[in-house]
Amino acid sequence: MAFATFSIVPFVRCHFRSEELGGPAFSVTVLIMKLHPEIAKRRNTIVEEHFCGEFWKPCPGTGAGYHCCGYQILSPLTGCGMYCTYCVLQAYLGREEQVVFSNFADLEDEVRSKLAAKEGIIRFGTGELGDSLYLEEQLGICRRIAALLEPYNNVLVEFKTKWDDVRGLDQIKVPGKVVIGFSMNTPAMIECLEYGTASLDRRLEALRRCEEMGFWVAIHFDPMVWYPRWESEYRDVVRRVFDALDDPAHIAWWSLGGFRCVPALKARLKERGLHLPLFSGELVLGEDGKYRYFRSVRVDFYSVVREAVEEYRPETTLYLCMESDEVWRECSMDRRIPGGLPALLDKRAAAMLAI
Repeated sequence: MAFATFSIVPFVRCHFRSEELGGPAFSVTVLIMKLHPEIAKRRNTIVEEHFCGEFWKPCPGTGAGYHCCGYQILSPLTGCGMYCTYCVLQAYLGREEQVVFSNFADLEDEVRSKLAAKEGIIRFGTGELGDSLYLEEQLGICRRIAALLEPYNNVLVEFKTKWDDVRGLDQIKVPGKVVIGFSMNTPAMIECLEYGTASLDRRLEALRRCEEMGFWVAIHFDPMVWYPRWESEYRDVVRRVFDALDDPAHIAWWSLGGFRCVPALKARLKERGLHLPLFSGELVLGEDGKYRYFRSVRVDFYSVVREAVEEYRPETTLYLCMESDEVWRECSMDRRIPGGLPALLDKRAAAMLAI
């Protein structure tokens, strides 16, 4: 049997049968580069800078025709010491260091000023431009943000992460106003694509500990990546999530999204020899200018996970990230959003806040 080997050293091995990727019938061993020590060093360099822009911005979404969740983004820092090959930040930020904004008091003033003019449910998150928990033990930013938002009865904040160090979070006084969101993937994809992140076992243990501390928890299957064993292995992650929790009613929400990226990311990864296995199969350029899996693949992803989640807890607030009406309908999830996606999540947040 012939083999195609893409050699980048040092490496880990990921095995795929290429006929299942649409190619001729031979096995493919893709050698995915581990992070070079110099790159790892740069990514774990912490720089302090004064930030002159807005700390609070609404989620930009991805363009007309795709449902956005209505998330409000707080950015006290940028960058991440871990490295996921699919991460858009490497094409967006233009630097590898972690930048911590030194003028946190300005963030506090901006938030207080804007909240004074806001009504209704506000759902904040800090995981857009960097991992929320990666530097938490050193900097305590999540604790400071939770304290800032504690007086507002209509506000929830989500700290999204692929990390497992939740020490210090027990210092948050009102955990019932905080969601700890865990980005989950299969062990195979974590090994191949998510360098330096916590293993699935460690994320699940952190999930359990956060529930014990009284936090709401969120699950994010985003991005889901196609490979030959994807269906059985994503189903198994669903099972393990429910096994880890004492009460699945503590799940705030659960998002699903297929791998997608801007063309600039593909070009950057190809320069580094890191474009496989993400680009081993065909992708289509969507109306939002991003490469995506074909709609049928995405519908398969979401239908499988929806069915698996509903076997354990049908009332789980499950939603799709940046998907069209057609996809919502074809995977039988459109009935969840008669008033739109933000309305679904605001309703869930209101129930969590008991208002």
